[in-house]
Amino acid sequence: MATSQEQSTATVLQALQTLYHNPDSAEKKRANDWLEEFQHSVDAWQTCHTLLTSPAAPLEGRLFSAQTLRAKILYDLPQVPRDSLPSLRDSLLGALASLTQPGAPAGSRAVLTQLGLALADLALQMPEWTSVVQGMIERFGQDPSTVIVLLRFLSSLAEESLNPRLPVPPEGSNIYDALVSDAAESVVNILSMYIQADGLTAQIKTAIFETMRSWLRAGELPVSVVGQSPLFPAIFDALEHDDLFDAAVDVICDLIHETQEIRDNMDVVQQILPRLIALRPKLDEYVDDPDRIRGYCRMFCEAGECYRDLINLHPLEGFPLVEAIMVCTAYPDLDIVPITFQFWWILASIVNRQSQLHNDENFAPYIQIFGQLQTTIIRHLHFPADNESQTPQERDEFRTFRHRMGDTLKDCCQVLGASACLKKSYDLVIEAMAKPTPSWQEIEAPLFSMRSMGAEVDPDDDEVMPHIMDLLPKLPEHPRIRYAAILVISRYTQWIDRHPQNLAFQLGYVSAGFDMAEDEVSAAAAQAMKFLCQDCNRHLVPFLPQLHTFVTTVGSKLDQADMVEVCEAIAYVIQTLPADEAAQALQTFTQPLIERVALVANAAEEAPKPELQKVADALEQLDAYLAVIRTLNPLPESCYTTAATVYSVLDALLSKYALRYYISERVGSILRRGLTFFPERALEPVVQPLLERMATSFAQTGYASYLWITGKVASKFGETAQQPGHEALAALLVGAFQNVTASLDKLLQVKTSVEIADVMDDYVHCFMAYITALPVQTLASASIPQAVSHTLRALLCPAPQTILVSLDTLALLAQRMQHASFLALLQPVFGQYAKLILELVLSGVVSGYPEEGFDQVPIIVQATVVAVSPSDAERYAAEALEAIPGHVLPVAEKQKFLGELHASLTPAAGGSDKLKLALVQLMRAARRARERGRQSRKSLGGL
Repeated sequence: MATSQEQSTATVLQALQTLYHNPDSAEKKRANDWLEEFQHSVDAWQTCHTLLTSPAAPLEGRLFSAQTLRAKILYDLPQVPRDSLPSLRDSLLGALASLTQPGAPAGSRAVLTQLGLALADLALQMPEWTSVVQGMIERFGQDPSTVIVLLRFLSSLAEESLNPRLPVPPEGSNIYDALVSDAAESVVNILSMYIQADGLTAQIKTAIFETMRSWLRAGELPVSVVGQSPLFPAIFDALEHDDLFDAAVDVICDLIHETQEIRDNMDVVQQILPRLIALRPKLDEYVDDPDRIRGYCRMFCEAGECYRDLINLHPLEGFPLVEAIMVCTAYPDLDIVPITFQFWWILASIVNRQSQLHNDENFAPYIQIFGQLQTTIIRHLHFPADNESQTPQERDEFRTFRHRMGDTLKDCCQVLGASACLKKSYDLVIEAMAKPTPSWQEIEAPLFSMRSMGAEVDPDDDEVMPHIMDLLPKLPEHPRIRYAAILVISRYTQWIDRHPQNLAFQLGYVSAGFDMAEDEVSAAAAQAMKFLCQDCNRHLVPFLPQLHTFVTTVGSKLDQADMVEVCEAIAYVIQTLPADEAAQALQTFTQPLIERVALVANAAEEAPKPELQKVADALEQLDAYLAVIRTLNPLPESCYTTAATVYSVLDALLSKYALRYYISERVGSILRRGLTFFPERALEPVVQPLLERMATSFAQTGYASYLWITGKVASKFGETAQQPGHEALAALLVGAFQNVTASLDKLLQVKTSVEIADVMDDYVHCFMAYITALPVQTLASASIPQAVSHTLRALLCPAPQTILVSLDTLALLAQRMQHASFLALLQPVFGQYAKLILELVLSGVVSGYPEEGFDQVPIIVQATVVAVSPSDAERYAAEALEAIPGHVLPVAEKQKFLGELHASLTPAAGGSDKLKLALVQLMRAARRARERGRQSRKSLGGL
């Protein structure tokens, strides 16, 4: 009969077999969950040791065991008696040694990495293990076949000394100092010895460089010592070898980073900089090798960024480095060019500051190089000659890249001045147009650059901008050029507002963009129209008749998205008018839209889908006007009757087409705008029919928008409804809430809350609106138990915002319960749902509620546990935690929380504070378990 240990080992191997080889995803998940839970157990120590040391164990078993031991040392070391730690250490050392034996199984490198991390984590928590580094050097550093083990351990030790998940030992930083800081000189010496050894393989050299990087990044390798050691020339010499080039680049970049405090490291900086500058010819030698150029570029830019103070203090000495970076920026591979952008941003601030403070002539070459930079960037802005052959993804990536280059053009403006940069872009356009047959790219790229530099240009500029605006009518008729030119107008609308003399032409030029077949040009024209009207609205009031003609004649030909932007644009102009004139103008533009809707709403027969889509478009356009104007202050009383008139049209539309989702959504948006636009007095005639229509339509369709409007009506009229003499209004409002609550209950009998997540979200918002606007009447309603039930089911929805509003609502109810007037109404409800509340909320805390919602959790839980007996509260909590898998929350943490809950329920024990602390600790324990699971899956992913 198999022993329990053999059974445990077999079960682990079977679970791993399922995880990696069974195609059934459900089986894989079950196996993964079981393995994660197993990793928390005490039995895992011995089982993993057995698997790790078994020659017959498969790679999956050995890697899982190494990873698990590392995780247990990191998180569960207190499970091992202190006097057993040396045995644990020795078993890990023995396993490490076995990986270097001849015939070691494939995949040993991944196991080696995990064991190195495990030993490092053990060493950092085991002060009784003295002379760690020296002992490892003696054990693994003498034989070439085991050197790789030593190097992997040394890397892990430096890396793990920075691991925030590592428990801090009682000795604090002393153990780190003894293990890491005090061992730095030994590490430099051993690495120096190895790097000079004969017959080193590329693998060993790479491992040496990786070890250097780990210690440099940990801040434990004195750069002055490195600079005087054989390691320093070795990393630069390694750049000559293809198989070492990338590793050498990485370690040189880290060395540069660690010497950025140049005053403290000047001796090393003076060694690094000449070697870097001497690499400049390599950019010409390897011009056809992008991988090499990328490596050189990374080193040059790291030095440029880190040695900014040196450039600032010694500009002539630093200029060759800047020139090398300029060559990298000019390189045609657009994956390499962005590496330089951060440097140019830094340099621009240095040069700009120096020129302002001192007008230092030593910076004159820097001014010139920014001129080269602008020319280079504009050249990179050129679309490829075979632009049509690009894939959609390539086009998107290039557009993104162009916008990033635009930021570097702004850096040029900082140094050269915006006017000078605009002049150069303008000259490039003039130069291109002077050619017999210029390509469109030669004109479009400098136009794009003008747009990119817009934020730097003074809106009062009279030097270059007038020439640019005069240039627009002379540009060739090409869709790309028209697109770029329209966006130039769009970007400089603040300048146009101060120079409105050509506004008529600019408005016409933008409008003509709608006539072009290209969708992009039309979209640009819509955007430009919006910005023109937004920034130049006072100048465009005389053009309102022209704009009205435009929308009535051309509007039907425009794409809906463009037309919506045009409506928003016109609304910005209307907004500037006095209230009476604005009301008249708004009616002029919106009346045709309302009539279009009324025609279909009042027709005897049902409209075909194309006609309904036009109605939906008209509603969206009407919404665009109201979204900008919002309301008129004061709204002329002559407009009050409009509320009932327009609502009658919308009501007729919903009576026939409420089931059409796109109609209901757009009507809902208009209703929401109307509740803002009109004052209460204007809306009084429509409150009752509106609420009835919302309740009927929601019962009929289950669409969320009807809930949203119901809540908005409560917010609008809640204050009035609470005043004496308005009991009928209050009853009407609460009746609407009861209706939608009952309708949702019916809907939830056939659908889960997750299936109708948008409905659940809007319902809880509606509920929150009611208990905020009409607390007394709402909480006295018989629908409250049902409403709380719906809110709890909303907690099952995955959207963070739904979870947050549900927690806010439950917490508000819990706070209301503290008032004597509401206690008798709410305590029975919390008692009725206590088991479910604790199940959902504790599960949510463990699974990771949004952080902003955690403050509400103790309020909810406290109200729940006081609504039932202590024994019931503890039983419900225990059942809730029992349902949570052990890999999500370890058993020990469950027991700890239940103990603290019991203590908090003891009379005079300061329950709420203790309960809050217990919940915080529960959340942290679950977070640690999640992080542990992520690390586990990440390390096992190496298979």
